[in-house]
Amino acid sequence: MTESASDAAGDALFTRIRQMVAARGVDIRLQQEASTLKLIFADGQRILINLDRQSRHVWLAAADGGSEFVPQGTSWLSPQHGELLTRLGELLEQTVASDPRNSRAPIPASAAETPVIIQHIQSGGGHGLRNAMIIILLAAVAFLLTQRPGQPSPAGEPAAVQAEPAAFADSERRCESGFPQNGSTTVFPESGLQIGGTGTELTLHNEHAHPLLLVLTAPRTLIPSLSVLVHARQQASVRIPPGQYDLMFAAGTRWCDARSGFSDGRMLKFNDSLSVQHDAPVRIAMQSSGAGPEDFRALISTFVAATPLPTPSFSGDGSMAVKRHGNGHFYLPGSIAGVPVTFMLDTGASVTSITSEIAREAGVRNCKEIQVQTANGSTTGCIALIPQMTLGNFTLKNITVAVMPNMDTNLLGANVLRNFRVGQDEDTLLIGRN
Repeated sequence: MTESASDAAGDALFTRIRQMVAARGVDIRLQQEASTLKLIFADGQRILINLDRQSRHVWLAAADGGSEFVPQGTSWLSPQHGELLTRLGELLEQTVASDPRNSRAPIPASAAETPVIIQHIQSGGGHGLRNAMIIILLAAVAFLLTQRPGQPSPAGEPAAVQAEPAAFADSERRCESGFPQNGSTTVFPESGLQIGGTGTELTLHNEHAHPLLLVLTAPRTLIPSLSVLVHARQQASVRIPPGQYDLMFAAGTRWCDARSGFSDGRMLKFNDSLSVQHDAPVRIAMQSSGAGPEDFRALISTFVAATPLPTPSFSGDGSMAVKRHGNGHFYLPGSIAGVPVTFMLDTGASVTSITSEIAREAGVRNCKEIQVQTANGSTTGCIALIPQMTLGNFTLKNITVAVMPNMDTNLLGANVLRNFRVGQDEDTLLIGRN
């Protein structure tokens, strides 16, 4: 490709990016310096796009690191992140959702800073130019990473939490008039999260001198799923679906809203995700480590029930009776392709689900990938046909199961239960052949 054709392709790419940004309808400033385009958000976060006009390789950098995209036809592709503009769209959505200020309307042109475009005359070898640009981009990535909030140590150990440097100004927020009561819980509609019922109990102990807002988000995003406010020196509990969550805390003194916390506060993001399992209650203790609202430590503990599972009793025809466990569930013995499995009865599940570990041990193959809507939102699993499984002393052939990622409990669903006569006598489950 000639230099002029390469420049035209680069200019066309930057034009498409500008159109993407404009279509969002939010306040994002654009600054272009030769072959580098900066997207600057209202809260100070930045996304950098750097184009090597000779090789046409593109580097995309954000707060979580950078990636190189290689030209292919009219697109740019990365092995880790797929197509360039698709990845950029994901980063735009995440960054806008991470801070209320980023969703405000664009500032009128008369009041906005005019984007600066600095043209450089470049010559000489392409490799030297590319290396220079890579060094500049890596420096930019390093700068962005230093702007990230503090991270805790692994779950179960105290972690000193540090704040983002930017505080929210009251003039930029639409805050509520009153301070909510302790334990106020908000589920954000876009998450699809369902709480209560048989979910796992999450208990929050605020031993800090200031109120704190815990915000759970979907893994590797800043999109909130649920938030819980805990007053100083108090505790609160909520039941949430098992799954993986990322943790953020809002700390401050003047309340604003359930999404962002405090009008004078800071949002603190933890690096390690929270794994919530069936029948394993989680306790998060927030302890003061200084005088300020952001000066606290978080200690995460998971409690696994030590009570043994009730042993089923069998009658001559193979019928099975099993007592309810102390946690309120029924557990039944069985196997998948000869691998022993303990199933938890789930009357709301249409298809029996097994863990990835059981699937590997049982040699499950030809598993067709599907999108599954769970109480914890949408996730990717797969469907497979099991030649043989057992439930108690009964044997079943050609049973469909779902293999679910990040699941630690095998769930017995309706597609297996409909082969049996199921009854219940108080705390005893009775299962026999139809």
